[in-house]
Formats: sequence, structure tokens, C-alpha cells
Amino acid sequence: MALKNNIKKYIEKKCDIDYSGKTVLITGANSGVGFAECEEFLFVGANIIMACRNTEKAEEAKKKLLAEFPDRKISILKLDLASFSSIEEFVAEVKKQKLDIDCFINNAGVFRQPNKTTAEGFELVMGTNYIGTYYLTQQILPYLEKLAHKVYLINTVSFVYKYCKLDYDNFFGEKKYGNFKIYACSKLALAKFTQYLAKKEGDSNIKVYGIHPGISMTPIATKAYKRLGKVGYWFRFMFNSTQKSALASLYVVSHDLPIGAIVGPTHFGGVRGYPKINKIHKKATIDTDKLIKFTESEISKTKKK
Repeated sequence: MALKNNIKKYIEKKCDIDYSGKTVLITGANSGVGFAECEEFLFVGANIIMACRNTEKAEEAKKKLLAEFPDRKISILKLDLASFSSIEEFVAEVKKQKLDIDCFINNAGVFRQPNKTTAEGFELVMGTNYIGTYYLTQQILPYLEKLAHKVYLINTVSFVYKYCKLDYDNFFGEKKYGNFKIYACSKLALAKFTQYLAKKEGDSNIKVYGIHPGISMTPIATKAYKRLGKVGYWFRFMFNSTQKSALASLYVVSHDLPIGAIVGPTHFGGVRGYPKINKIHKKATIDTDKLIKFTESEISKTKKK
């Protein structure tokens, strides 16, 4: 889908930035919000690295993007957040190619994956959305920190992080599982990690932010709404397009924002609208050290197997 005129006008008016010569790496870039982020950064001149699990679908997406922006550089790297070995191979390839990355967007995520696990045995939603993103970020940070310029590190959370509570005795839904609950908790964990990182990086070249898409008409969302029948079909018009949701990342890099800010739509409780700075719920800021300690412990267990 070509970039819509209203999105172009918004970018020109509210996100006026020239990203020519800069490189943006986006995980999960072959569809949904990730694909729309590619479009919007290409529109302002950036080159794109698509980090995707399914490279065949990524190639198809790349062709569509190049048809719209033929003079841009787009490359593809394989990355599966549900596999530590895939993450390690991805990071090794980034280092091998000496990629100069200006903006690193952790966009990839999954929803509604009952009875499925990652390669390391973690429940798939928490294991991908949080554990995988955490592991990737910690693996890639030393490389990004050595780059001789500012690097934006953007984590994609969700406004639903406000509506859950982490239970470390049921972190992966071992005792009681719910599709929405595990998704919301994965995003709360990621929101906490974002705040932890923002403080940890301090005055370094890494500038950490969070974004959220509201409720966007992604392939994942479309499947969910179909399960609601006619109700989901009619109410889908209340939600954001993927292109409008994707604007949050561009908003971050084109504005002087407080480190650690979370940007996303604010209308209807965060469901839709153009991006603005959101008030950060205290759930994202408390006990971050406890989460990191727990996460490192869980990861270390997989290394001992």
C-alpha cells in the first residue's frame, strides 16, 4: 500500500526531518506497523534494514517498497526473536557487515499463541515480545554504543501494559494462562525494560524511547477482530491504520523528547489518533531492577541446559 497523502502531509508538517544517508533497522518489518515504518522512513530519505523471521515474505515486502521508493537502499537480515541462536547469528552479521545504524526499532511481536514455546522453552508470546527483545537488545547494545553518533533505540510497547501486573510465580502463564493477559504482561515487561535502559544508558550515545501503536489494523488485529464476528468488523473503523500508528517512531526521531518517553496515540484511552507523548504509568517505572534480575536468571537457566 502506497503512503497515503494525509500521512505525507502530517510528516511534512509535524515530523519535518531529512534522514537522507541514515540507516534505520526495523524488526518484524515485512508487514503491519513495521512495514509502514519502513515506508515512512523511506519517505524522509532513510535507508532500511528489514530484520525478519520469514525472509521470503521480507523479499516480497522489499519489492513493494522499492516500487514506491526506487532510489532507496533496502536490505534484509534474518532474525527470529523466538531463538537465541538466531539472535546471536543476527548480531554477528551486523558486526561482520559493520552496519552503521542510526535508529534501531524493536517492532516484532506476536499475540495469541497458546501452547507454543520458543526454542529455549519459554511461552511464545512472553518469550518473543519480551525475552527475545531483551536478549537481542543486550546483545546488540555493546556494538551500538561504539558507533560515533547518536543512536535511537525504540521499543514497541502497548497501552495495555497499564492493565496488568507482573506475577513472577506465573510469569510465563505456567499456572493460569490467558491470551490477553500474557500479551499485556509481555508489554508491561518491555515498558519496564525501556525505562530501565533509558536510565542505564544515561549520557551515552544511545537514546532510549518507547512507542505504542494504539489499536492498529495489522494482520494480527484483523484475525482477532474476525473472532468477534460482526461486532469486531464494524468497530474496526474506530482504530488506527498501520500508517498512522507507525508515525510514533518518526515522531521520536524528529522531536526533542525527554529520554525514556513513550509516544503513541492518546484518543479513546490510547486506541487511536496521531502520536503524542503519553503519561508513563508508574507500573513501568517501579521495580525495574527486580525484573532485570529475574530475566537474567531465566536466561542463565537456558545456558546451563
